[in-house]
Amino acid sequence: MSRQRVTRDVWEVRADYGFGDGFECVCASLSRREALRDLRDHRENERGVAFKLVKTRERIAPEGLQS
Repeated sequence: MSRQRVTRDVWEVRADYGFGDGFECVCASLSRREALRDLRDHRENERGVAFKLVKTRERIAPEGLQS
């Protein structure tokens, strides 16, 4: 029997706008390909801003439990 995942991978595009707050999440997606496309678009449209791509994990709610 295979093990069921309790987390899912989420790719976040983070930006540092230079106000002293550090990097903040601009957008997130569930696929790396989509996240890379978003990162490329943000870098093209907002020149001079530092961007990075970060993989995080979020907990999946068990089936039958709605919060």
